[in-house]
Amino acid sequence: MDESTLDAVALFTLVDTLAIVRFANRPMDEHSPARDPGAGPAPTRTLADKLNALILEYWSGQKPPGNAVIAQRIRAETGLSISTGYLWMLRTGVRDNPTGSHLQALAKFFGRSPAYFIEADAPEPDDQLAAALRSRDVVRIALRSDGLSDHSKKAILSMIEHARMIEKLDADPPD
Repeated sequence: MDESTLDAVALFTLVDTLAIVRFANRPMDEHSPARDPGAGPAPTRTLADKLNALILEYWSGQKPPGNAVIAQRIRAETGLSISTGYLWMLRTGVRDNPTGSHLQALAKFFGRSPAYFIEADAPEPDDQLAAALRSRDVVRIALRSDGLSDHSKKAILSMIEHARMIEKLDADPPD
């Protein structure tokens, strides 16, 4: 690629990133003040807010794909049907009362109960654990450590903590 093409790609990437940030920091409704970007995660009140927050979490550290790719992944991983257009309507709030089969597809894909999407005060599971368990390697490590002695499990935990320290993944060391 020549330099002008690389500049155009960088510009489009920046514009896409800014759109995601603007979306995440948008007011919840016309009467809400704009959010302070340093204020932490936005509260999740509507189905659209919850769905968009889950999408950002699912593709953490990278730009989420478009609705067509997300809908295709939901269909492929759950065996349940959801169209690109319907996913767009749910994400934008045009539709806020999904059918039972759509709730099942979203719940199965994101590892939440169907109640999470429709109840305003539904308890949320430990999001950090849910996110970690999406990694096949994390699940394999957990399953392979089952049955080991306490001494061996402590040694493995110590190695993991050391690796996290080397990779600077934790702000504070665990207790």
